[in-house]
Amino acid sequence: MNVVIIRNPVAGGRRQSGAWKAAYKAFSDQFPGLDVQESRSGGDAIRLAREQADRGCDLLIVAGGDGTISDVVHGILTSTRPDTPLAFLPIGTGCDFVRNFAPPVDPVELARRIAGASPRKIDAGLLLARDAQGLEQRRYFANITSVGISGEIVDAVNAGGRRKIVTGPLRFLLFSVMAILRYRPYRFDILVDGMRVHKGPLAIAAIANGGWFGGGMHITPQADVADGLFDVAVMREESVFGLLGLLKSLYTAGHLGHPLLSFHRGRRVELRPQDPDRFPIEVDGENPIRGGFVAEIVPDALTIRF
Repeated sequence: MNVVIIRNPVAGGRRQSGAWKAAYKAFSDQFPGLDVQESRSGGDAIRLAREQADRGCDLLIVAGGDGTISDVVHGILTSTRPDTPLAFLPIGTGCDFVRNFAPPVDPVELARRIAGASPRKIDAGLLLARDAQGLEQRRYFANITSVGISGEIVDAVNAGGRRKIVTGPLRFLLFSVMAILRYRPYRFDILVDGMRVHKGPLAIAAIANGGWFGGGMHITPQADVADGLFDVAVMREESVFGLLGLLKSLYTAGHLGHPLLSFHRGRRVELRPQDPDRFPIEVDGENPIRGGFVAEIVPDALTIRF
């Protein structure tokens, strides 16, 4: 069996070096002849995933956080073999997407689970946008795309030149509080399956395939990665103190029923900025696109063994 791990060597910071050594041994024991390919720069995992899928890899295992998973998903789905099976070794800052599958923490148990798992299908998202020259951009994603204060938080978390003294979910929490303290509402329109569900000021709009983002925030508890629909959470304008309280409640799904929060479901979501200069976007914890976009669910797009 031809099994390849695509690893982001900087995912999760220095604290993950010991975890990676233990995981590598566990997976090597389970998959003799295991190959490891390491990404060398941002977006390099897309190239690696596409190359490994094209050449007939039997199983790709992505070792990293949500951004690396997103890149590998995009690479597989733009390859000549989009049905290439995928599994996950969560080592990264966020690791929110894998929460949808409740993986074991012990690497030996995780390797055994993947080795014994049967292939199954889950959904993916596809973003359609235009770049500054008017050319179409297409980007597949695994988990959640969001706009608003979450985009600013991801910008801060991923900013180059900052030492990652604080890592993991605590890093997301720290930068979330800092962004909220500087908060000014964003203004954009949201259409779900052609129907406008919001126009005007907002804090966050999240288009979700999975249920978690931001280092453990359970933003869309009803989301199902295999139901052929997005869950869309719309958080309308709120005060700074209100947002801080809402932030705390997101970790326990205590935000359900909040009067300034609404949920919608659909297959196609369009976000149109009223102020294009203030439209921060994050896609699976990264910032690969800018400007207004359409998100489409792609049912049964991904084959996973997990």
